[in-house]
Amino acid sequence: MNLLSEHFTLETVRLDVDVSSRKRLFEECALLFESAYGIPHDEAFEAIFEREKLGSTNLGEGCGIPHGRIDGLAAPAVVFIRLKTPLACDSEEPLRLIISILAPNVETGAKAHLALLRETAVLLQDASCRRALSEAPDAETVCRFIHGWEPPADLHD
Repeated sequence: MNLLSEHFTLETVRLDVDVSSRKRLFEECALLFESAYGIPHDEAFEAIFEREKLGSTNLGEGCGIPHGRIDGLAAPAVVFIRLKTPLACDSEEPLRLIISILAPNVETGAKAHLALLRETAVLLQDASCRRALSEAPDAETVCRFIHGWEPPADLHD
């Protein structure tokens, strides 16, 4: 069992999204948070955008984990976007796979947020996982893959 699986549903996964800038990517994440979780688009966008100002959340290998915290959020929210065409980001490797995370802006939310970030980083740093997510023909396949993925046993020790 992994922490991400409860968040990967057909409503939280979008494939082959076309964006022209990092800001537009954050807009797409915010729209998906709004449609899947009811989080106001402007709050989701602001949380992601503000965190990104502190430093890039790109992991390399075409992956990114834009994330942030929101007041009043009861539990973490996660969305997955696969871009149709990799997005060039300044001097960094172009992005294609994005897992965006919003967490409650409270201390208990911080622990859940960090655990989700840690697990997401491990998933996206694995070449076979990136390949599976890149080649999945549909959202259902992405969800099945995530639900079946086993993180290292000692990841959350």
